[in-house]
Amino acid sequence: MPLEPFAAKYAAFGWHVLEIDGHNHRAIVDAARLAEAVYDRPTVVICHTIPGKGVDFMEDDYTWHGIPPDRGQAKRALAELRGLRGRIEGGDQ
Repeated sequence: MPLEPFAAKYAAFGWHVLEIDGHNHRAIVDAARLAEAVYDRPTVVICHTIPGKGVDFMEDDYTWHGIPPDRGQAKRALAELRGLRGRIEGGDQ
């Protein structure tokens, strides 16, 4: 059975639901602050993400889940991620 729509399911049980871009650090911090301010019900933060974001040979490829890259792949991945510094921080992807 499909798991979606998460937000509607949580809302149906009275939860405070926040949906954000899970790659946007500012959105994560803001969501945590919003969640702290809600006292009358539980809060769930649904972070929409792309697996392997920022690494061309890993991005959106579920087969990398739980598999460590070899040394060469790790070096390449780290170089690509370092090149993204500043572009992802504010969510401007």
